[in-house]
Amino acid sequence: MKRKYWFTLLISVLITWCGSAQVGFNVDVLPCNVGGKSEFKRIFEHELVYPEVALKNKTAGKVVIELIVRKDSTVADVKIVQQATPELDAEALRLFKLYQWVPAMKGGQFVNTNWAASFEFNPDKYTKICKDRGYKKIDYLPNAKVDSTGKVYKMPEQYPMYPKGNYALQDFIKANLEYPRQAQLANIQGTVVLRFIVEPSGWITNIGIEKSVGGGCDQEAIRILEMIKWYPGKMNGKWARVEMTLPFYFILNEDFKDNSAGEQK
Repeated sequence: MKRKYWFTLLISVLITWCGSAQVGFNVDVLPCNVGGKSEFKRIFEHELVYPEVALKNKTAGKVVIELIVRKDSTVADVKIVQQATPELDAEALRLFKLYQWVPAMKGGQFVNTNWAASFEFNPDKYTKICKDRGYKKIDYLPNAKVDSTGKVYKMPEQYPMYPKGNYALQDFIKANLEYPRQAQLANIQGTVVLRFIVEPSGWITNIGIEKSVGGGCDQEAIRILEMIKWYPGKMNGKWARVEMTLPFYFILNEDFKDNSAGEQK
């Protein structure tokens, strides 16, 4: 009887917690960052700038940030619930603001949901990360004025560009794209459209699949996109975060079409 009582009490507490909160986890599809776990890790490793004090003292730590992912993909009630050090906490918040989110679904509708994001800092791993990515700090163009609002612009005054021009982008994609064997065997063809953000540094974040083909084509398009660094876009005379889309054409027994005509919406 005692064991049954504690089990009933535990269920009651869980129900009370979910009911008393504005939102909960009682959903059909959980929320996630755009691009999922692999993109979360890629952005973290690509954008992380380890605080100098923490790096010097070889300070490691885990920072957990709770939030509400709203049904319109915005976030609310962002707060740190597990702290490390002030420097690591600040870097975790800076990184967190780079992510875009996909809301949870219940009954075929987007809904508000509680969620959490964890950032683990390890100075030894950071050394390897810097070696792999080829830089320690995020570089901007000389004398660059950067939009500090963090806002993502869909219609900026200047869109990001491939540094050598659209024809060179077409050549780059053709030279590096490998038609997935699975897609060849299944005679899969089509256009993969990726949506992403070009950061003020020219690197990209939040790679998501706008239009899927399957057969490994989606992953191949992402692999190619991750290799590209852009000339960043501008808003109000400052380098800014700009959302773009780019199509990748997979056509068997035919030269690849022009992949350079990025679509902006």
